[in-house]
Amino acid sequence: MPVSTDEGNVNASAGALTILRPDRSTVRLGAVWAEQPVVLALVRHFGCIFCKEQVSRLRTIVGDIHSAGAELVIVGSGSPQMAGFFAKDYAITTTVLTDPERRVYQALEVRRPPRLAFVDPRVFVRGLRALLRGYRQQSAQMSERGDETQLGGVFIVRSGGTLAWAYRSAFAGDHPTNAAILSALREAMRVRAA
Repeated sequence: MPVSTDEGNVNASAGALTILRPDRSTVRLGAVWAEQPVVLALVRHFGCIFCKEQVSRLRTIVGDIHSAGAELVIVGSGSPQMAGFFAKDYAITTTVLTDPERRVYQALEVRRPPRLAFVDPRVFVRGLRALLRGYRQQSAQMSERGDETQLGGVFIVRSGGTLAWAYRSAFAGDHPTNAAILSALREAMRVRAA
């Protein structure tokens, strides 16, 4: 399982990066965790069948994340317009941002494997599962959706920029369970309080 609990401060590598809101206004990434801890979900792209499934699952724990004193922030790699469509289509009530240049992905060391990696049987199995659950790949132009070869990840960042937990996807469709995210968040909050 590609999980790391090594703590480090991500303000130096990612905090100063400026990314976009759906309305094309900018936000400094460090501002999203300046006041409170954040569950930062980097999705592959806004047309991704796996990302739609992941975000649908994450929506079910937003209340738990808020109860723990944190916020869920979703970052994709497509256009601001696609970020807005994605947020609307999936009734996302938390912050959705986009990083078309994928600088956040690079700063947090999220993989971008060669296209051949998508022939992995695990991708096929997870894709079939997502299809059977009703999720579909979006047909918008790739330049609008984002980078299809980019993998995602989920990170827990404490206020101030300390990375408490990192899950970097090993292949498309590889996401941590909600239980793992909430467990890591509770631990991060417990350590912060101690």
